[in-house]
Amino acid sequence: MKKKYLIKTIHGEFYALIWFDKRDKVYFVSIPTFPGVITEARSLAEAKKYAGEVIELQCLAALDEKKIIVDDTKHVHGKFARSGTFSLVI
Repeated sequence: MKKKYLIKTIHGEFYALIWFDKRDKVYFVSIPTFPGVITEARSLAEAKKYAGEVIELQCLAALDEKKIIVDDTKHVHGKFARSGTFSLVI
């Protein structure tokens, strides 16, 4: 069963879905804010740690592309472009 955890990072707070796969004997982690992102870990603590690392990497990539990040608590991170247009990562 997938369980939702709020992961706090330097770029905001994001939900991670973590579940244990009995067949593979690993914890899987997905981040709903970043579709297609998935990782695995050997323990729940490791899964939460990896979730934070994956979120931070995704946020850094978005910021490098001059995108604004809105975390799962609706806080905005990043700088607005001077042209008056911007991209949001929600």
